[in-house]
Amino acid sequence: MSAGPLTRELKHFDEQREELLRHHEGAFALITAGRLLGAYTTEAEAYEAGLRAIGNKPFLIKLVTREDPEIQIPALAVGAISATDL
Repeated sequence: MSAGPLTRELKHFDEQREELLRHHEGAFALITAGRLLGAYTTEAEAYEAGLRAIGNKPFLIKLVTREDPEIQIPALAVGAISATDL
């Protein structure tokens, strides 16, 4: 199985989580090529900074929190099922 496009960035985030928490808790970390480019107040600021720094290439924006929030997306909302399937 091959690694995903942001595997290195996610690994870097996990390895540096404690350091990021000390300095940037609650901010949005911008990570590319396995390194932190910066931490931003909003996700939009991080996105704009990523586009300016590296253009339209993959980069990771991740909220710096102690634990990753659980994300629940109902199947109906993402089109995995339709109302007629119910």
